[in-house]
Amino acid sequence: MLDAAFKLIERQGGSRTTLVEIGELSGYSHGLVSHRFGSKGALVRAVTERLQREFAKLLEPALAGLHGMEALIVTAETYLRMAAASDRNAMYVLIGEALGPLREIRGEMAQADRKFRMAVQKLIEEGMRAGEIRSDVDPAAYAALFVGTLRGLVVQHLMKPPAFDVDRVSRELILSIERSLGPARRATNESGSRAHAR
Repeated sequence: MLDAAFKLIERQGGSRTTLVEIGELSGYSHGLVSHRFGSKGALVRAVTERLQREFAKLLEPALAGLHGMEALIVTAETYLRMAAASDRNAMYVLIGEALGPLREIRGEMAQADRKFRMAVQKLIEEGMRAGEIRSDVDPAAYAALFVGTLRGLVVQHLMKPPAFDVDRVSRELILSIERSLGPARRATNESGSRAHAR
């Protein structure tokens, strides 16, 4: 059912996707789909939760043993590269519609962003405790900046895939994170060598 929901949302948007259509495409009865989801809000919640689980599953091996700054960088690069390599844009269709024709799903989309920000904030706080991220950083504010940057890059890519070179943008993104968050000596002495080694 969720696969059918993804396809329909990507093709025609969430506002025009009905539970009846999901049932027809997935081969299940309308009654069963209604029982599973019940409302557009519940459907959106299921879609966003699945997308988050899929990303976490891909990210988990890359983050094994990493914390703080390194984990933050890997999260950013993995998110950008995964989005660039995928043609699935259901999440971004829904984000756009939450600001327009589907205002009733705004809460679900805001919650998805909040979960992402909180995960990023936790990594920043870990890095601050370890002394690898400067102590005057505002973790919540930087988490919002971090998520906004990644979301904006993905929107540009979805609008026109060759809009930018993913490798070059990824390198600059890593440098930007290290320069913004790292202590002065780390930013000037180490960030360049680490970023170019990737």
